[in-house]
Amino acid sequence: MFSVRTKLVLVAGLVVVGSPALSATTAGVLTVQATVVDACAVASSALAFGVIDPAVGTASRPSVGVNVTCTQGTPFAVGLGDGLNASAGQRRMRGALGANYIAYDLFRDSAGTQRFGDSVTTQRLTGQVGLGALANSISVYGGITAGQSAPADSYSDTVPITIYY
Repeated sequence: MFSVRTKLVLVAGLVVVGSPALSATTAGVLTVQATVVDACAVASSALAFGVIDPAVGTASRPSVGVNVTCTQGTPFAVGLGDGLNASAGQRRMRGALGANYIAYDLFRDSAGTQRFGDSVTTQRLTGQVGLGALANSISVYGGITAGQSAPADSYSDTVPITIYY
């Protein structure tokens, strides 16, 4: 039988014999690659008109920021559809309690002179360039024309946002 001391010497000897000395080296390279493609994402909050009288309309133009994040340097344009409740090109919010509507529109400027739509020739916001990780905030202004009749209700619409890049 081996004593504990003999066992330790045998194990230590195996470790020394089992571990060859490293005496040479060689070198190589690791290539790392990535491809960046044009990409965009869009997010927005709700445009809130607040409490309104449709007979009077809105004197001010509430606004909301549409945040567009595109790959740095990517040119893009923004288009807004007419909404789910539009009729003959007129945007309308529908009442939650029934088929009642309030006409409204969306604009690219606070004066309400440049309709924000999805027409290729005039209504899209063009000439934008992606900033990478930083979003481009695009202002959208809303307006409700005076002279409408509608019962008390909560009115809303869903407007598609399209980013062209």
